[in-house]
Amino acid sequence: MFNTIGIITKPNDPSSDSKAAELGELLKQKGVAVKCGKQASEQVDLIIVVGGDGSLLDTARTFVDKKIPILGINLGRLGFLADVPAAKMQAIITEVLNGDFIKESRNLLSCQIEENGKLLGQYLALNDAVVHRAEALKMIEFDLLIDDKFVSNQRADGLIITTPTGSTAYALSSGGPIMHPGIDGIGIVSICPHTMSHRPLLVPGGCEIVVHIKEADDGATVNFDGQTSVSIAAGQQIRLLQHQSSIQLLHPKNYDYFEIIRSKLHWGAKL
Repeated sequence: MFNTIGIITKPNDPSSDSKAAELGELLKQKGVAVKCGKQASEQVDLIIVVGGDGSLLDTARTFVDKKIPILGINLGRLGFLADVPAAKMQAIITEVLNGDFIKESRNLLSCQIEENGKLLGQYLALNDAVVHRAEALKMIEFDLLIDDKFVSNQRADGLIITTPTGSTAYALSSGGPIMHPGIDGIGIVSICPHTMSHRPLLVPGGCEIVVHIKEADDGATVNFDGQTSVSIAAGQQIRLLQHQSSIQLLHPKNYDYFEIIRSKLHWGAKL
């Protein structure tokens, strides 16, 4: 099923390199060709990320249009995306090679920054795009439009536009709902709005969202997946819509989304 597998590690992380070497030996013993690092961009049947959710986010954005399935070995703290425990790597990878796994599609956001009709930059996000004020303790003002219809004018610390995947990240901390990955939708969550009436909003995945910056005296920033930051000024806008390609995540055969939610968010834990 998987004749050639690419391995991607977390940069400058000896533990990731060590686990990747162990994984490479296992794959070779199973008769699977291995490509590492930049070679993983060549034709492979599967990409295995040895790191954490951050490493998987970066890999997903890089390879989404190549339509290569991705599996994550978790060396990080959370493991919402990279959900194969390092201690069980050999057993689970053996099962995957035998065809015992669950495949799941995840949507990304395609984002572009514009000014007066001119394209200034294009970015992707698997989790979220976050528009927020710069370091100064001042709010920004922006207009929110959905499918060319005016929704609201807000003064707030910022705005989170999230995929279902990202709903358990910054959006959750800001009071947004948890969205099951199977939902075809986009979440919009205000960050500390200067009113009690702005509530989280869930819209269909086919919607186009525009955030037009009206006022940002000390500057504003757009952050994509918590990994790429771009400065944005008054008069500029961010246009967001669902990316044309989705990624395929592979999970262990006993994958249970709700069990992950319970364990990572400590649902039902006694105080």
